[in-house]
Amino acid sequence: MFSSPTVRTSLIFLAIALVGLLFADIAITASNPWRDLGNFFLGMVTPNFFSSEGLMTALLRTVAFAFVGVALGGAAGFLLALVYRSLPVRMFCAFVRAIHELFWALIFLQFFGFHPLTGVLAIAIPYAGIFAKVYSEILEEADPDPGRALPPGTSNITAFLYTRIPDCWVKMRTYTAYRLECGLRSSAILGFVGLPTLGFYLEASFSQGLYSDAGAMLILFYVLIATMPLWVRPKLLPVYILAAPFFLGEGLPIVWGNVQRFFTEDIVPAPLRNGEGLAGLTPWLSDLMVNEAMPGIWNTIVLTQIALVATGIISLLAFPLISNHFGGPIRRNAGHVYW
Repeated sequence: MFSSPTVRTSLIFLAIALVGLLFADIAITASNPWRDLGNFFLGMVTPNFFSSEGLMTALLRTVAFAFVGVALGGAAGFLLALVYRSLPVRMFCAFVRAIHELFWALIFLQFFGFHPLTGVLAIAIPYAGIFAKVYSEILEEADPDPGRALPPGTSNITAFLYTRIPDCWVKMRTYTAYRLECGLRSSAILGFVGLPTLGFYLEASFSQGLYSDAGAMLILFYVLIATMPLWVRPKLLPVYILAAPFFLGEGLPIVWGNVQRFFTEDIVPAPLRNGEGLAGLTPWLSDLMVNEAMPGIWNTIVLTQIALVATGIISLLAFPLISNHFGGPIRRNAGHVYW
C-alpha cells in the first residue's frame, strides 16, 4: 500500500504538518475561549435577523461586488489565457494571484479610499491571474481532432470559436461558477477593511459581542451560497452583471492627491524618502527581512501546510456526502448544501 506514489506523497505532507505543529504559533490568547465559543454557538441558534437596518443592503452589495469583480476578472483572465504561453504573461499572472484580495484592498485603500473601485479591483486583479491560468490549461486540453476537420484556409479565430470554445465551454462555465462562489466569500471579507459588505457588519457585531446579530448574518450568507443553483441562472447572468454596478454604492470620493502621494512617497522605502540614500537602504532592508518578512513567510508556510492537511482529512471524511457512490438522493442533496 505504501508503495503508491499518492500514498507516499500524502504521508510526507502529513508528516510535515505534524512537525509544523511543533513550530506553529497557535497559542490561544483569549481570556475565556470556551465561553466565547459557547456564546458564538448560542448566537447561531438564536439569530436576530432584525438587528440592523443596513443588513440587507450589505448583503446586496456583497453580491454586487462579487459579480462585478468576477466578471472583470473573468474577462481579463480569458484574454490573458490566449497569450499565457508568453513568459512575461505567466510571471505577471503569478504575481497578481499570489497577493490575496484582502491585501489588494488594503493597497487600494491607500489611494482610492472607501470607494467601490477599491473592492472591485481587489477582487478582479487576483482573479484575472487565476482565471488566466485555469482557462489556459482548459484550452490546452481541448480535443485537437475537430480543428483538423476544418477546410484549408480557415482562419485561426474561426477555428478557435468553432472548435476549441465548444469543447471547453462546459469546463470553463463550471469553473467560472465556482469562482463566483469564491467571489461572494471574498466580497464579504472585504467588509473587514471597511467596505460596505457583509463583513463590515459581521466584524462590528463580533467586536461588540452581539453574537445573535452575527449568527443571523452568517446564516443569511450561508443561505445565499447554498441557494446559488436556484438564483444564478445562465439566462439571468447578463441582467445581474449589468445591474450589479448600480448597487455598489457611491462611497467616498476619490482624492487623486492620495494616488500621487502613494506612488511618490508612501511606496518609497523610508531611507530613500528621508534622504539617507543607498547607504541607509541596506541596513533598513536587512532589518525588515530578518525581523518581519522572514518570520512572516515562515509562519505562513507552516500554517498553510497544517491547514492543507487538515482540509484534506476533513474532505476525505466528508466526501461521501456529495459522492454519487454513497447514499441516496437525500444524502447527496444535503451534501451539496453542506459543500
